[in-house]
Amino acid sequence: MEMKCITLEDGLEYMVLDEIDCDDSTYVYLTNVSDEEDFCIRKVNNKVNSELLIGLDSDNEFDKALLLFNQKHHD
Repeated sequence: MEMKCITLEDGLEYMVLDEIDCDDSTYVYLTNVSDEEDFCIRKVNNKVNSELLIGLDSDNEFDKALLLFNQKHHD
């Protein structure tokens, strides 16, 4: 299985673990290729630009995105 990797603004390469659609956004769950404990979540605003990853707006949005991930991967 080929994994999708991207380079973020910090210059580090991250592997895409999952993508979850919610409302008008897609949450993208990433882990650092060199340090699997370095985990982050970005989002794609599907209405504005489906190619651009941006940061989350608030701690509440982070909690929401993490809850979606946990619900999907509960088992």
